[in-house]
Amino acid sequence: NVMETKKILTRENELTIEMKESVTKKYKGFDLSYTESFYLDYEVDEETGIINKDKKVKHYTKDQMNRNLKALKSAYMVAKGAAAPEEIINYRIKYNIAASTLSLILGFSKNTISNIENEGVTSLSSGRLIKMCLYNKEIMFHYINLCDSIDKQKKEELTNRLSV
Repeated sequence: NVMETKKILTRENELTIEMKESVTKKYKGFDLSYTESFYLDYEVDEETGIINKDKKVKHYTKDQMNRNLKALKSAYMVAKGAAAPEEIINYRIKYNIAASTLSLILGFSKNTISNIENEGVTSLSSGRLIKMCLYNKEIMFHYINLCDSIDKQKKEELTNRLSV
């Protein structure tokens, strides 16, 4: 399941594509699966600097390395009990709640949930709070009622949707 996205220049200044694939790496005692970004280019012998034009291997831009590290850290936080981005997305779809609305209900700034969904979990405590709220409707009802930035009608709407 390799996907294509951004264009990258190879060692020979030829345009190539960013690729993605699911990988599993051991990190702090966990086997973590996440999507890794890379591009293919010729293999280089680190000792001699000789380029092997018969074999292409994974290479990483600085941006890809940063995104891969974020993805690994997010997978680690999920393994430690944080809500996975997919869990949050599925919850919002199921109950038809905007990311900005869920952010405000949980006491975050407006873009927090959207950022987590797009870039992964960055805080274990926030991730765990979100997970607890997704699986405990009583807490969610309580936070909806306490939310100052949602009017009475919207609160009732949300409460009704979550009551299904």
